[in-house]
Amino acid sequence: MSKILNILVVDDDTENADALAELFASENHKVIVAYDGNEAVEAFKTNQVDLGFFDVMMPNKNGVESFLEIRALNPQARIYFMTGYSADVLLDKARDNGALGVFSKPTDPSKLLDAIDREAA
Repeated sequence: MSKILNILVVDDDTENADALAELFASENHKVIVAYDGNEAVEAFKTNQVDLGFFDVMMPNKNGVESFLEIRALNPQARIYFMTGYSADVLLDKARDNGALGVFSKPTDPSKLLDAIDREAA
């Protein structure tokens, strides 16, 4: 049996964020939702987060900027990215700084659950 993870979902598309939260919760994981990069950093500071799924392109602070700020606070932070855009420079920066991977949007839910299963094993 896999362990229960605390998962942070970050996406400015509230419908997408909430749908992912429901998907992960249906697998018995605890989910925290943030709708922009600033909320993501605050959520990470105030919660135990095992794994994150961050949208790349968001207003105010994009996903990679928030990831870099989080990694400065916790170098072991485990984050995947999701994007519907070609953001190669940002994604290269994320990978260079320890991002676990990138999923294209729309994202196949089974691939997200497989990634969670690998982390929870």
